[in-house]
Amino acid sequence: MVFWLCFYLFFFFLAVGIGYHKGNLVAGILLGYVLGPIGVLLLCLSKDRKHITCPYCEAQIHKRSYFCPKCREKVMAVA
Repeated sequence: MVFWLCFYLFFFFLAVGIGYHKGNLVAGILLGYVLGPIGVLLLCLSKDRKHITCPYCEAQIHKRSYFCPKCREKVMAVA
C-alpha cells in the first residue's frame, strides 16, 4: 500500500514540475492527478508554451523576448 502511494505521489509531483517548466501548470496538476505516469509521458511530449525558437540562430528564447540573447537579432513573437 505504501509503495503504491509513494509511486503515485512521485509521478504526481513530477507531472506538476514538468507542467510548471513548460508553462502549463494546470495541465500538469490535472494530468498528474488523474493519470500519474501516463500524464508525465503526455506532458513530456507536449509543446513548450514558455519558449519559442529564434528564426535566425535556432536558439530557444522566452516567448516575450524582443531580442535574442544569443544573436542579438530582433524577434517578432507570434502568439
